[in-house]
Amino acid sequence: MNPNRRRTLQAACAALLLPVVARAQPGSGETVIRINIPGPNALPFLPIDLIPALNFDREVGARLAVRYQPSGIRAIEDVLAGNADLAALGFSTLPVLHAKGKDVVAISPLSGRTPPVALIVRKDLASSIRRVADLKGRTIATSSGSVNSRTYLQMAAQTLFSANGVGPDQVRWLPTAQNWDSISGALISKAPDAVVCEEPFSSRAVRSRLGVVLVDLSDPRVAAQVPGLNHIRTAICTTRALVQAQPQKLELFARMLRRTLVWIQSTPPEDVAQHVPTGTAEERQEIAALLRKMPEIFSPDGRFSIPQISETDVFLRAAMPNLKLTPADSLIDARWAGRHP
Repeated sequence: MNPNRRRTLQAACAALLLPVVARAQPGSGETVIRINIPGPNALPFLPIDLIPALNFDREVGARLAVRYQPSGIRAIEDVLAGNADLAALGFSTLPVLHAKGKDVVAISPLSGRTPPVALIVRKDLASSIRRVADLKGRTIATSSGSVNSRTYLQMAAQTLFSANGVGPDQVRWLPTAQNWDSISGALISKAPDAVVCEEPFSSRAVRSRLGVVLVDLSDPRVAAQVPGLNHIRTAICTTRALVQAQPQKLELFARMLRRTLVWIQSTPPEDVAQHVPTGTAEERQEIAALLRKMPEIFSPDGRFSIPQISETDVFLRAAMPNLKLTPADSLIDARWAGRHP
């Protein structure tokens, strides 16, 4: 290539990149905190999306950079690789990761008392699959883990199946990501017979006439069938190495998260939904309706609940009966979030 032409192209590319680089640079004195979450638009992780949308990160002199991953396991593995500071994921996966020598610890809960998880059967199979036991020999899609761990949704599904007489080896597992494109694509393709997913994707699958609800774990009558369901579902996690090296980041994050959780509790669902950074008007209405239906979906203040910690061990024994796992409390560092009875 002509040298002059090469220099012109290089200059043009540099000019195109300048606005992106400028937006990526922190302001004076700002601490950049990078967090991975499943998504996009997975309701259990909504508070994380709201932090920068409401400028609650700037209030404490930080900037929260949010990245989406196919699952919580992928999110924490990216943290372990040194590419992010924090990850939001199912707390129950941490003891399994720890058993495999992974350096993980939870610093704050994200979820509250209501599990927004549902088992959705394909619409065309609804007449033949009427109960969980009918899923023996069928294909179940849910978010995938890795060689190091199962995802939380895999654990929840297996616990639900076991409670209904279906062993983990009596179904076939199909991996999906925790986002609408992946879940809807699976249902449209008819590759799985059912999917296990979280809101808003389960409600959206029903509204789109792709599936029907077989089991809704947010229903207290159903939840009573699953041992330890009042466990810590989702939590903010990091590595012990980062806890030791950069505790100031974790203190800043705990402050912005608590501010957001308290704001959600004191704000009408319609107003919360209006601050969601992405989505259509219909999707915001969907979020508002789900927040009205599940007022306890999120932690009220980001503190660890002592009863929920105990319930987590019960859930883990039911989900992973063949593994001897470290107690949940040993994988919690509550110095920033705190605890409550």
